[in-house]
Amino acid sequence: MEIPKKVSKKEEKKIYETIVEEQPYCQLCGSTQWLAIHHIRYGAEGRHTYFGNVIRLCKNCHDKVHSNKKYWQPILIEMADNHEINMGRND
Repeated sequence: MEIPKKVSKKEEKKIYETIVEEQPYCQLCGSTQWLAIHHIRYGAEGRHTYFGNVIRLCKNCHDKVHSNKKYWQPILIEMADNHEINMGRND
């Protein structure tokens, strides 16, 4: 997937609102409590907000992902890419 350019704050807010609506629970464990939006690709890989780079996780899963990014990142990328295909946003 090509990394899009950084979006405006207005576009970023719309992406967050859409992800919150489409993902009302943690994408790893199904919890509906303490949800956060997690950026999948980091730093030089483009920690920008765009569809395909954000996923909703509960606090426990978010902590788990950050404790072993090397393991979780490919899994989350595949999950986010599949979500984008299902939403018809795949380019």
